[in-house]
Amino acid sequence: MRFSILSDMEMNCFGLERFRAFFSDSSAIDVRVHYRLAEGSEADSEPESGIRDLLPFFSLTLHDSHCPGENCRLSSFPPLLQTLKECADHSSMVTLEIRADSAVVKDYSNHRIASFHTRDNAASLRNARVDPTVFSVFLHDFNALLIHSSCVSFGGMAAVFLAMDDGGKTTAADLCRDCSVLSDDQVLFRKHTDGNWLAYGTPWTRFEPNTGSAVPGAFFLLEKADGFSLQKLGPRELFSFLWDEHQAARFMVPKAYRTKLFDLYRDLSTAAPAYLMKFPKDHVDREAIVKCLNP
Repeated sequence: MRFSILSDMEMNCFGLERFRAFFSDSSAIDVRVHYRLAEGSEADSEPESGIRDLLPFFSLTLHDSHCPGENCRLSSFPPLLQTLKECADHSSMVTLEIRADSAVVKDYSNHRIASFHTRDNAASLRNARVDPTVFSVFLHDFNALLIHSSCVSFGGMAAVFLAMDDGGKTTAADLCRDCSVLSDDQVLFRKHTDGNWLAYGTPWTRFEPNTGSAVPGAFFLLEKADGFSLQKLGPRELFSFLWDEHQAARFMVPKAYRTKLFDLYRDLSTAAPAYLMKFPKDHVDREAIVKCLNP
């Protein structure tokens, strides 16, 4: 999967050095993202048809707006209106997010994101990290999921640590000595044509970026405790955690894709055994974890 990200604005590029290892010179692009600056006379113009005339055709999320499009400063911005008109013939596969100073159009049919921003809003983006959901929004079309987790590889077998924020994902990865850390925040899982899943490293990590991959060996749901212990869980418990933890990422997905997302999460939940792992902040039983990867 190859992403092309263009920006009309000065951006920090979400930590360019961490992404450099993942760059590709291939001309084959799977997903295109364009951050566009709305300024000058174009943003102030008043075309015959405003954004409110188009809203009934799209799945809509409003932010800080009381009336659809009324408080959006881009509501009459011609490039935004043109983008929506181009999507009119497949509007059920397009979502629109509107804020006072920005608007985002996600075209699920063509794997494109157009993100429009006023100059005032663009200034706040200069040093902002692009959210991982920009990369995850179309992954289901490629039989892939971006999972909020940390992941370490022991000889090509992955131990995947799952927890909510500040639940110990980075700590668990750091305590697993003599292993390769794929990521400590976002891990890409993809189901290949042979039916098997692989876990891939991503740039979202405090460790050295890792472009490698590993076979899921076991999933560990983390819980902080005074001592280390492991308790076997079933696929249903793992699925329930994954489904609930990634609810926000599914919020705007068109209805046509929700069944596929459900099936992918369910299938990933059966790709490897799951365990409840209780551990203190300064110790994990590395040998016990490795044994779980080769039951």
